[in-house]
Amino acid sequence: MLYAAKCYWPGVSETELDGLAARAREAGTRSSRAGVAYLGSLLFSDDELVLCMFEGPSKGAVKDVSERAGIPCERLMNSIWVQPSPRREKPQ
Repeated sequence: MLYAAKCYWPGVSETELDGLAARAREAGTRSSRAGVAYLGSLLFSDDELVLCMFEGPSKGAVKDVSERAGIPCERLMNSIWVQPSPRREKPQ
């Protein structure tokens, strides 16, 4: 299942978020709850907001990993990724 961790994170930089990936991987390895993968983050710098994307078996497992990684998650949301369908050319 896909989850988004909503984080109010004043002053966070792209460089700091790059380091987050290593911490999240390590936290997932050390966690007693297996199967959580950090997928990346979206930074909305003007709003001091970060959405950290995870794939995992449960909210509890993702929350555990995000806490171990030091992510200031204020809310964990179930998410659905909607992939745009390929454009079909109209027959001529």
